[in-house]
Amino acid sequence: MNWFVYLLFGGVVGLDATSFPQAMLSRPLVAATLAGLLLGNAEAGLYAGLVLELFSLVILPFGAARYPETGTAAAAAGGALALSGTASHGLAALLLAVVFGLAWEQVTGLTVVAARRVNERLVAGSDTESVLDIDQLERRHLLAIWIDFFRGAVIVSAGTVLGGLLLHALAPLIGLQQLLIAGALLTGGCAMLGATLPIFGNVRDNGIPLALGLVCGLLLILLR
Repeated sequence: MNWFVYLLFGGVVGLDATSFPQAMLSRPLVAATLAGLLLGNAEAGLYAGLVLELFSLVILPFGAARYPETGTAAAAAGGALALSGTASHGLAALLLAVVFGLAWEQVTGLTVVAARRVNERLVAGSDTESVLDIDQLERRHLLAIWIDFFRGAVIVSAGTVLGGLLLHALAPLIGLQQLLIAGALLTGGCAMLGATLPIFGNVRDNGIPLALGLVCGLLLILLR
């Protein structure tokens, strides 16, 4: 595995959430799958990303609200699951990866707040009474983008290594039955999915499109 490439990947995921290009690369399903692919197990990343995507659907990242950054955390969780080599532990490893991803979201959210504080200082400069010209503003804007890239690279890579070590150490210790773990993951995912329904408006009015979308998605899975 080329860790330089992985660092670049983490930086792109961090940028995609807000700065550039906002091409859905930072969606948990995409970010975790790509992380797993880069670390040699795309399937592990896909499973982790799928569950974390359900948890992220209720988060609407707009305005000045504080929110967890799901993309970089999901990339770290998917990468950790692939890196840890715990695929033989099945759903126990997946559950740990999801829990780690949800916890890491809080860390990534704090880094977003810290980056915003840095951006405020970049714009204000040393003299809050001075007015920046166009060239100065452009340079500081580009610097803010590079800072966001560096933040994403560090938070994804550090989370992948930390999560991989935790999963490698803890997955063998979980003695729960696979059926019980599957029930916990399914219940949590369905609960979060249900919580997103009001976002799409009146379910009664949009029931037919929603049902058709679910049927088409299931057919794609079954006929792949």
